[in-house]
Formats: sequence, structure tokens, C-alpha cells
Amino acid sequence: MSDYLPPNLLLEILCRLPVISLLRFRSVSKQWCSLISSPHFISTHLSSPSSGSNHLLLRHLSFSIRPKKNQENYSVYLNASKNENLALVKELNFPFKTRSGNHFRVVGFCNGLFCLSDDLFGYTYTIVLWNAGIRRSVTLPKPRVHFGPYGPYMFCLGFGFDERNSDFKVVRIAYLQNEYGAYTVLPPEVELYSSSTGLWKDVDPKGIRCKIIEYLYSSVYVNGVIHWVSCVKNEGGGFLNGLLGFDLGDEKFREMCLPQSLVRVSPMDLSVRLCGDRISVIWYEKGRDVGEACDRCGVWVMDRYGEVESWNKKFVVVLEGGISHAVGFGRNGEFMVEKFVGDLLSYDSESKEFKDLGIHGGKDSFFVSEYSESLVLLDGSSGDTTDPPIASDSEGASSGLNERALLQKWFCSALFAKVSLCD
Repeated sequence: MSDYLPPNLLLEILCRLPVISLLRFRSVSKQWCSLISSPHFISTHLSSPSSGSNHLLLRHLSFSIRPKKNQENYSVYLNASKNENLALVKELNFPFKTRSGNHFRVVGFCNGLFCLSDDLFGYTYTIVLWNAGIRRSVTLPKPRVHFGPYGPYMFCLGFGFDERNSDFKVVRIAYLQNEYGAYTVLPPEVELYSSSTGLWKDVDPKGIRCKIIEYLYSSVYVNGVIHWVSCVKNEGGGFLNGLLGFDLGDEKFREMCLPQSLVRVSPMDLSVRLCGDRISVIWYEKGRDVGEACDRCGVWVMDRYGEVESWNKKFVVVLEGGISHAVGFGRNGEFMVEKFVGDLLSYDSESKEFKDLGIHGGKDSFFVSEYSESLVLLDGSSGDTTDPPIASDSEGASSGLNERALLQKWFCSALFAKVSLCD
């Protein structure tokens, strides 16, 4: 039938089809297989309205005693109304294993592509771009800044899509240790990975005067910019908090102000989340520390991007059982929190009511996002998904560490982060 259709019309039709159909249609003919797998078609399909969905992605960690192991669960749910329970659509087959046996950090999810990092325990340097819809992945090469030549350091990651150049990018910001053992050397070392080249390159860190708290870091991608909560120490020893942004188009850093109420609080009590297409900042108002819960958190949203005066304190969540982690927002505006015991709850700010979603997960293992699928990585840049190689540092102590030693390294990193704040 395609012989009777103009090429432009065929392209228009195929671009509106879901990923699962396009994967099957590659077997129609060599022409269709070549077309669907081409970079031009993948890019066109990515920008078409059909690439979006009304689905919610949820990641959490489950634990089984026999056999003793942790399992990362990546589930897709139908975005139900506020009065309905989550309806499971499908489970994504997760093929990777961490070095520590715990779980990956989800750096971000964008246009059907996950960015995962095994950075919670030790220096493994394992960063993966994973398309679960087509079961393809790419393991990033080892970055320039690693333990061997640089010694101890702390780093954070960000992930997003450069629409100007149609390119997925990962930015890595590394803070080196000073002579007093604090990770406060400025400016930091910055590297940028581009999926179009498959390589890391150095980025000029000019203008970075602030620090990101490494072991608690969170990031959001919006308007072509990756954002982190950041802080600087003033002359009086207090904190001045803000947002640090990295524009994936011009590859430059810029700073953004927080509401005045959040400028001088402890930066360890702040995190950033995405509320629809707006930036949201969570403040654990009564303080939160490693291993402790907080009964109260405030939710601020920037209603108009880049306009400081548009910051608005939307609501305060009060939970007697303790909030371990603010997870994020559902498509219908529900705010999701992880109860200290590991239960996932949704909060309706209008009725001020909680709903137990019936999902239990490991501490701080929840990740939520709107779900979409794409054909990214189908053009031959990667083979079938397999466990990524562990890019550990043979010069660092982490290469031969067992899980207990890895845990000790992580807690030491947490301690150094606190010391850095006090220096």
C-alpha cells in the first residue's frame, strides 16, 4: 500500500503512531525498517503530538528476604482522576544492577529516555541512558574527573534535551577537596556529555560562585535549562540560597533567585521538583537530617518562569507520621510524599486529605514523572540492553570494596558535605 502513498503522507501517518506499532512495522519491508530507524524519522516522531501520553511513571525499590535482594520497579500507571486509584498499565523490564546492590539514582527522564547513575555508593562512574520502550541503552564513557588523578571529590549530574540541536546532554559538576578536607574548591570542574558525539567535553565554569549539596542533590529540566538548588556562604557565615541553571542550548550557567523566605534557610532542607511545566521548591520547614523524618514541608512554585516575583507558596503538608521525602507531582496536581516508614501517599491541597496509594518502597527510592515513549537510540547507536560495565576506579579504594565499605564511604561523604557547609 505504501507504493501508492506519497512519501510525505506516509511519513505523516507513521509519525502519529505509538512506539510499539512502529517497532512491529519495521518488518513490513526493508524500506519501512530503514525509514523508521533513521535519525530523521526518530527526530520527527519525537516532536510529533503522538509522542506524549496520559501516563504516570513511578520508580520504587522493593526488598525480598529470600533471596535477599533489592529490586528496582519501574511502573507505568494511567493518570486517573483525583478520586480514583492508580491503575497499572505495565511494568518496565529493568535489566541493570548496581555495584552496591541498592538502586540507581534517576537523574532525569526526558522524551522517553532515562538517565541513571550508580553514584549513591562509591566512585563507579556508571551513567546509563536507557530507552525502556525499545530496550536499548548507552553506557557513558568514563569522565575526565575521577578519583585517580584528582583524589576525593563530590559531584552532581543533570540531564535534558537540547531542542536547538536535537541532542540529549548530561552535565557533570565536580567539587574538588581543599586542604582542609572540605569539598568547596571553586569554580568546580564541569564536563558535558552529548549523545550526538558520544563524548565528554569540558565546559567553562566561569561565573559559578555557588555549591550544590552533592548527596542530597535533585535537579529539574524545564525550558531547555537544568536547575539545581545551590548555596553560597556570606561573610557572616550564613547561607544564601538560589537556583543554579545550565542552558543546554548555549551551554552556559546562570543563577536564579529563590523567594526571600528560602534564601537564608539551611540548603540541606531544600529540594527542587517539577510541577507540570513549572519549577517547584520543597522546604522541609522543621529541618531534616539523614535518617530522620520531618513532619512539615512547604511547597513553593514559580508561576512564571524566570520572574522572581512570581514565586508563590502554594501549600504546606503536615504529616504526623513523618515525611521522609517529597516525591513530586502527579499529572492532576496531586503532591506525592514518601512517609517515613516507606509508604507512598498523595496529598490533595484543596481538600487537605491524604490517600495511601498502596505502594511501599525503600527509603528515598521513589521517582515520579509524566511518562512518554520515543524511538531515541533506535538508529544503531546502541545494542540490546545489558548490564552496564562497572567503570570503577582501579586507583581508588572503591574498586574492591564490599557493600559495608561502600556504605561507610557514602556516610563519610555525607559528613564531609556537612563540614563543607560549615567551613
